[in-house]
Amino acid sequence: MIEGHIEKLTPDGIVHGWVRDTTSPTPCHVQVLQAGQKLAEAMAAAFRPDLLRAGHGHGHYGFAARLRHALPPGPCTVALHLPRYGRTAPMGLVVPPLAPVEPASVESLLAAPTTWCVADLLQNTACLQADKNFAGLGAARYIDAAYRFVLSRWPSKAESRLHISNLEHRRVSPQDLLRDLLTSRERADLGTHLISPFDAEFPFTFT
Repeated sequence: MIEGHIEKLTPDGIVHGWVRDTTSPTPCHVQVLQAGQKLAEAMAAAFRPDLLRAGHGHGHYGFAARLRHALPPGPCTVALHLPRYGRTAPMGLVVPPLAPVEPASVESLLAAPTTWCVADLLQNTACLQADKNFAGLGAARYIDAAYRFVLSRWPSKAESRLHISNLEHRRVSPQDLLRDLLTSRERADLGTHLISPFDAEFPFTFT
């Protein structure tokens, strides 16, 4: 099932919105259609903290796409189409008077994509599906994955033994371990931003 929304069309012709297929955690290639004709297309993988807080998966579903041709000002009906799944969702859009396109700045072209930060995940650790990953990986591999994701390193043997004992004796939960690592001084020294779920180094899986 598709869920999402076209939020605005800016005067320079950029469509902003978000979309996800609720049956899959992977980013969507989205097309904006009008009467079956393609107006714009993009990957819907940009991180949106508001989507994460609202419970929409891991929050990496935002997109911005430039119109291929101008539309007359006023209300119109368009559709979000996910070609990979063959699914389409119609919705309304209000077209403002379009202005000439401004050249992109060097800063905007070089800016790193936004992704999770520690504060986001501390409020929404459920999106990492810790219990499912723990059940699938087992204690030792889950601890390795948690350390690689949060601290960008492998746990020491002593750390691994301690966490295995705590997890197996249920003194802490898999989600508690993630929260402890996210709030650690070592994580604070590394900075606030974390890799996204689409990064090649991301060690967990979404189901």
